[in-house]
Amino acid sequence: MEEKRVKLSEKTSDILYEMIVDEKKYLPGSKLPNELELSQELEVSRTTLREAISFLVAQNVLEIRRGKGTYVAETLPDSGMDLTSLAGIRSRGRARDLFEMRLIFEPATVALACERASDEELQQIQKKAEQMERIAAEGGDWPLADQEFHWAIIKASHNEYMRRLYPIINSAVNEILQISQNRVHMQEIAVADNRLILDFLMKRDEVGARHAMSIHMKHLINTLHE
Repeated sequence: MEEKRVKLSEKTSDILYEMIVDEKKYLPGSKLPNELELSQELEVSRTTLREAISFLVAQNVLEIRRGKGTYVAETLPDSGMDLTSLAGIRSRGRARDLFEMRLIFEPATVALACERASDEELQQIQKKAEQMERIAAEGGDWPLADQEFHWAIIKASHNEYMRRLYPIINSAVNEILQISQNRVHMQEIAVADNRLILDFLMKRDEVGARHAMSIHMKHLINTLHE
């Protein structure tokens, strides 16, 4: 029971961290809702919430002010290097390096998602894939929808380091897609490859999903040479 509660408090701290850092629901310097309200929102006990808050206080994400409550830190910890700030990121060479990094990173992540994703998370991934395909067909912002598909897979891997690394990688990918000469071709690749990735994911086929993601990244790398 104790181990289960610890895991739940860690998961709660992850969700709260995401609400603060990724979703910007609570801005730096702002006060969090009171303990009862926040525990109800997160659907956890007040004891679990206190433990989750303690984790984030230790990471300098939250601070407790005596008699006032819990606040988001004025300055959040640096989540890592901003890859878009690298000199020459717009060059083909730097773009290739970035997708090669994704080739190492994402096949392993999708394999973990096959093993660890809940049925609800798989359904959410499927919805994101369908949404991306629909937006692409309508001529909308498919790169953003595609990123949401990959982000759903990352979250379903339940690996905290991968989850925190992806937004940093993603910002650089978005920069490249905005200036790419091959956006139409990349769109065609993304739609077709996502279908294959999703098919293996829904079957929880780790080997197939890993290969499908590897093929997808290699397809994208090949477009940089065109």
